[in-house]
Amino acid sequence: MTLLFELKSVVHLSDVGQDSKIRLGNLIDKFQNAGWLHFQQIRTQLPPLDSKLLYFVVSQSVRIRATLSLGDPITIQSFITDANRHKITRLVEIRDQAEQLIASQLEDAFVVNNESRRIAKLPVDYPITSMVDSTKHLGFHRDRIDIPVNKNQTRTDFRILPRDIDNYGHMNNARYLDFVDETVDHLKQISINYLKPAKLGMTLDYLRTKINHSVYYTVSNGSNVMSKIWLELK
Repeated sequence: MTLLFELKSVVHLSDVGQDSKIRLGNLIDKFQNAGWLHFQQIRTQLPPLDSKLLYFVVSQSVRIRATLSLGDPITIQSFITDANRHKITRLVEIRDQAEQLIASQLEDAFVVNNESRRIAKLPVDYPITSMVDSTKHLGFHRDRIDIPVNKNQTRTDFRILPRDIDNYGHMNNARYLDFVDETVDHLKQISINYLKPAKLGMTLDYLRTKINHSVYYTVSNGSNVMSKIWLELK
């Protein structure tokens, strides 16, 4: 089985803002696209799964070393670093032409039943561990984000549109970062906890809290907290 997935790409005009630097949501898209393509490749080499079972991402942690700009050629590599019947951990790395690490993402997901929306598990004999790259072992981490109490807060909201929805019927994870104020070149690290799937037509409320070099977002729909985001500033 092919363990390493590698994708050659470039920073396109559609990825950048007016400053020609990659937008935060589009950086996350780069990670997600490579991870999704990698998983589709793996699935062709494994027994078919029950169509009701899918992976729900519960956390992402992104480290940024340099900012990508329009036209920059990049190589994206994806690895499965840990897996069992209940969950999976994936590492995706973006490198420049000199193979220097630009940014990396560690992502954790649980197996869920798409009909019941409950945590599920794969069959006992499913050979999921065969997809793990032993040279890149990183276990399940899921950093829990606790939003500190602070009066320095601002609030904004937006309505989820059809263009925000992914193949699984909920809002694409990268879209969460389209609505934060910070830009990639001001960030060292991003951590996100996904708590509940956001659906078409929902209005999401963003409560921003800034404390020293950290910015926190609580993303809610009414009384339901959908996601928590922590940004570490440079």
